[in-house]
Amino acid sequence: MDTVLLFQHVDTYGSRLRLEGLTAFAKEVGWTIQSYQEEVTAESLAKIKDFWRPVGTILSVNNGEAEFNADLFSPDDTVLLDCFAPGAMERFTSVITDSSQVADIAARELLGTSCASYGFVPFRNPREWSENRRQNLARILQTRGMRLESFTPSRPGLESHECQKELLPWLRALPKPCGILAANDRVGVNVLNTCRLARISVPFECIVVGVDDNDNVCEGANPTLSSVGLDFKASGYKAGELLNELINGRLEKRPLVSIPPIGFTRRNSSRVFLRADPCAQRASELIRAKACGGLEPQEVLSVFPCSRRLAEIRFREATGHSIGDEIRAVRIQHAKRLLSNPFQRLDAVAGECGYESDTTFRRVFKEETGLTLREWQLKAHEEAKARI
Repeated sequence: MDTVLLFQHVDTYGSRLRLEGLTAFAKEVGWTIQSYQEEVTAESLAKIKDFWRPVGTILSVNNGEAEFNADLFSPDDTVLLDCFAPGAMERFTSVITDSSQVADIAARELLGTSCASYGFVPFRNPREWSENRRQNLARILQTRGMRLESFTPSRPGLESHECQKELLPWLRALPKPCGILAANDRVGVNVLNTCRLARISVPFECIVVGVDDNDNVCEGANPTLSSVGLDFKASGYKAGELLNELINGRLEKRPLVSIPPIGFTRRNSSRVFLRADPCAQRASELIRAKACGGLEPQEVLSVFPCSRRLAEIRFREATGHSIGDEIRAVRIQHAKRLLSNPFQRLDAVAGECGYESDTTFRRVFKEETGLTLREWQLKAHEEAKARI
């Protein structure tokens, strides 16, 4: 069985999903993946290769804080995976996230809220992927005659509290309402926390969008963070596919392959409320968190310190629809996510979406999407194949 070396940190959200995608391809061709997290030198790399005798190498991002030295590796048997080492992508076969489409999705969300100003908050250290997202968003806004205001920290590597101290006056100075794209979800959470310190109301005075769609980060934010989802699994799978072609002599050039995002999850940091009502916002958060656990409308009504009828009226005035409609929408969205897995058992989806009756769920899903569960699953699988 051939061995492929993977150099990346595996303790981050994106890295784990990239490894999952790469492992899926490795099983198809009979590879063993040997991972390394630590930095390497020319001497240590020679020893690793001497021991494993690998057929190829995949060099991935190093937790967003640093990058492996691509000069130690050969373009003849190495693929870069979401790796932005200066000048390296011209020499190596590479797989990257499509920053242009990330910006397109974020721009549609931000522009849909008719903000008075737009801003970008970069990653804590200068990174090519962060700058690419800023440049693409600036380009989109410019075509509409708008300007992107970019936050510039006093120095690289600011800690969260240091960054917040500098973000405070910058956020306060932006004309309201403002729309902010954060370089990734963790940056987005820092922006949300800074808004709270500055007494800037989200989403009424400031709309915030992140990138990655890391559920643990986005759902744990207050308010929950809207985010552009990246297809890390497809990136890992494509890197394996390209490496296989490279080591088998089927690549005449060193291609740069861009993997598009997989969509957008709207949460309360960008949700358009028709009127400011803290109880309605909390109710919306509760629905997002527990709708698929069998949440009933009466449980949501307990958030409001008033009668059931008045609570229903307040929720509808704030959101434009009923509590029951929102519960249903969240459940259908979760069903679509489940069905994006081609191996998902169809008879298990209803229960995982909070429905006791499989028949009722299938009827509701067909009403909302126009497709049966199986038809949606096949459609999602074909779209995923097309992306890679």
